[in-house]
Amino acid sequence: MKLKNILRTALLSGIVTLGFTSCDSDIDPVYVLPSDDIKLEGARGDVILTPDNPQALAMTIYWNGDGQLALSDTLLQAPVNAAVETIQLSKDEQFSTTLDLSVEKGVRSRQFLCEELNSLLGRLGYTADEKAPLYIRIRSVLAANTNPNYSSIIKVMVQSYRIHLILGTVLDKDWNETAMQLASPEENGIYQGFMGVNGWTNWWFREANNVVWGNLGQDGMTFHASSADDHWNFWFPDPAGCYYTTLNTFEGWWSALHIDNLIVSGDINGEMAYNQKANQWTLPVNLPSASTVSITIAGHGRLYNKETTDMGPAVEKEVAFGGNNKNLVFGETGSAITLDLPSGETNLVLDLSKPLELTVEAGEAAPEAAPETHLYFSGVVNWDGFDDYLTLYDEETLAYGGAHWVDSEWGYRAYPQPDWATAYKAADGATPLNGNLILADSDGNIPAPEKGLYVMDFKLKDLTYQLTKIETLTYAGLNDDWSEHAMTQSADNPEIFTAEFVKEKETPWGVKVLVNNDWGLFFGGGNGTLLLGHTDATTGFDGDNSLTVGETYILTVDLGKQTYSYSLK
Repeated sequence: MKLKNILRTALLSGIVTLGFTSCDSDIDPVYVLPSDDIKLEGARGDVILTPDNPQALAMTIYWNGDGQLALSDTLLQAPVNAAVETIQLSKDEQFSTTLDLSVEKGVRSRQFLCEELNSLLGRLGYTADEKAPLYIRIRSVLAANTNPNYSSIIKVMVQSYRIHLILGTVLDKDWNETAMQLASPEENGIYQGFMGVNGWTNWWFREANNVVWGNLGQDGMTFHASSADDHWNFWFPDPAGCYYTTLNTFEGWWSALHIDNLIVSGDINGEMAYNQKANQWTLPVNLPSASTVSITIAGHGRLYNKETTDMGPAVEKEVAFGGNNKNLVFGETGSAITLDLPSGETNLVLDLSKPLELTVEAGEAAPEAAPETHLYFSGVVNWDGFDDYLTLYDEETLAYGGAHWVDSEWGYRAYPQPDWATAYKAADGATPLNGNLILADSDGNIPAPEKGLYVMDFKLKDLTYQLTKIETLTYAGLNDDWSEHAMTQSADNPEIFTAEFVKEKETPWGVKVLVNNDWGLFFGGGNGTLLLGHTDATTGFDGDNSLTVGETYILTVDLGKQTYSYSLK
């Protein structure tokens, strides 16, 4: 029996990758027929690049082919756009070294803007301001185990312009620009600077020529740097704070020196405090008169590099500053720094935000970054994202509160931002209802209680948490009535409760929602937001005094989203 039908249904899964197949005597052989030669065109004349208009069109190439394969058996339908095509750029006609640019299936042309082409030429090693040939071809491959086909070759004379590789930009994990930069004053490919980051922060680094660096895309290579397409993002070790960061693009490595503390001594003495968002260290001073002072700034650090890995132990280092107060020098040893300070109260500000302008002088301390308004969770019910969160109710203790339905088999984690980079898990000895938190630099979660609805109270300053199972929910204070009134739990969402009431008179002290009839555990708040409260200092929430007296309303509280609202029945 012939096997054409079987071959049709299999649709060339083995035929296409091999280019042909040989069969037993009762099977028709099927061959991939030779394809037409690929002809590449475009990019004629000299291409002289200038920095004046970086988004100007510099060069266009296009090539033939519709992506169709031809088979010896015309009854079989071949896949469309089966070949993987790549644009190859080279300095020599033999293509001994190539820069490969991927092409989407079905695309048969490519335009190059001035800035992009200049960057590509830089990666190929062209000398700026010198005209030289560039060779271009298309590489087409059916499968990994088949020989590639190549197009005709285009030769075009190009001249690139110089990009000063002094300052580079730190990108976040999604390649968005941050305010942080690293500098290479000697343009030697070694970039350095101070970065204020959280523990396990993910980041990339982009040079001025648009080359993006991350770590080598292999396990265990955290501090090996690479600009290849298969690289991963960099990430910092666990300790948050100030890091003196070095990226060596020529040798392919980076390091992170955590600055644990900085002590000022000399005419002024004291320990400086670090503002991570502003990337500044400050020390309050109060002088009876304007003075010229001589100080030293030194401290202790811990170096993470290829030898230590991100897990440490880090190498202990002494750190210090020296030089002119308008142009400081950083190293292991420092020198006396002279500067003028005014009389009265001011701040000594060590500003590390500009890698080419490290300064220390009198000034106003930058305001501390406002705390995050939410603490996020994953794993409370599932690990799909960060839909569950708590709301900040006390800035001084960084306390977050709310309530969630917990149905978790393996536990859950807390995240200061909706980002997988930094997470908290439970420390040893913790229980499902209370315990201490630690940064989750390894396996482990916060243990989950039995399925149910729980008030969740997390304090990040103390790194503690407490859960209370909700048995009943009541409200008091509405219409200035401080007796408790029952609330009804939603059948669709166990985190939502409602209560029906008639608006009778003013509610001068707000409304409180009591948990388990406990006046020491309730929700207050305002402006539509529920805030967890423990004492009478937490006010009740408002909003009902604008309602019409005599009408019937529904009070709705969403403990999961920490919101409340009123609606006319």
